[in-house]
Amino acid sequence: MNKEPGGSPAISRRLVTTGLLVATILIALLGALLWTRQGAEPVTAPSTATRGSVEALPTSTTRDTRDEVVDRLREILQVRDKAFRERNAEILEDLYTTDCPCLEGDRNAIQELRENDYHVVGGTTSVRVRRVERVTDRAWLVIADFRSAPLRIEAEDNRLVREEPAGSDLFQFALSKPTGSQEWLLGQATAYRDSSG
Repeated sequence: MNKEPGGSPAISRRLVTTGLLVATILIALLGALLWTRQGAEPVTAPSTATRGSVEALPTSTTRDTRDEVVDRLREILQVRDKAFRERNAEILEDLYTTDCPCLEGDRNAIQELRENDYHVVGGTTSVRVRRVERVTDRAWLVIADFRSAPLRIEAEDNRLVREEPAGSDLFQFALSKPTGSQEWLLGQATAYRDSSG
């Protein structure tokens, strides 16, 4: 039987390796679930918009677009939740802009789940919208509480690997409709600090 120095069986080396692998997966998954925080600075959307350049919501057409953007953000979160439950990164392709860091983070986390035969139980996400701002006709910001239900990561034999409590954080989501696209896509999601007091 292979033994480690000090008389421990070789299995302890495998357990340590498995523990490190689980920790790596959890870090990637939690990073993906928190939408790749980018420091404390808020996103200004895919343009150079500032708070002073954001236009008011004067027309019903603008209000209709506002509702469409919020509905699309909720749809993106539902599809994203499904991608994690089914460990299927392919269904993420139509959710994000090509340069959104969320896409790579989610793909990596799902790949690690697949490689280790882990699956996600719970962890459903939602948003409570606080504010929606039009930056341009094709770019909007949504400030919302990003909420997640309790989450369990389990091995294929239903053995608990990791458990996370429910949580809520304030986020700014930048959605855009790239030229040629019929859908609003998530371009970035970052932690947001409300400076209004």
